[in-house]
Amino acid sequence: MSKQAVLSCLSIVTCLLVAAACAGPPNEAMTGAEQAVNAAMEAEVDKYAPAEYEAAAAELEKAKGHMAAEEYGDAKAAAENTIALVEAANEEMLVQKELTKREVDEALPAFLERWGEISGSIEQGRGRAARALAQEASAFADSLTVQLNDLKAAEKWYDIKMLLESANMTADGFAERAGG
Repeated sequence: MSKQAVLSCLSIVTCLLVAAACAGPPNEAMTGAEQAVNAAMEAEVDKYAPAEYEAAAAELEKAKGHMAAEEYGDAKAAAENTIALVEAANEEMLVQKELTKREVDEALPAFLERWGEISGSIEQGRGRAARALAQEASAFADSLTVQLNDLKAAEKWYDIKMLLESANMTADGFAERAGG
């Protein structure tokens, strides 16, 4: 290679390095990544696809670290990757949400049937303790019904699933106290 060709290559490389160094911070990409992660949190992606959400949140933190270090190329790449990870998390959330809804649709009738049996057992009891237990069970059932209806209206399937798990434990306590 001639001396002039080497000098030309060096000047091109120098220009590219200077241009890269002069590139400003990727504020638009960072804002987009932060908005995507915030929107995912509001959509409850963290409940239905926690691993995917955590990966996106970690990538956003990585992008912020690059920004702080003024590594703008890496910051932009990490911000763009954050958005891609949020999109993947959203897709997984939709799948998991549907699966959770189906699980709730199966578990709710089973719980209601079991609760009917427990309530019947409580109602058969006699005496002051049985009446007190029946009132407590009735209040629990009323409260549970209100909560379930509110959550179903908002399509909060994950929250319904957690509420049913808690309600089953409470029902176990009532069954034990009722002697069944």
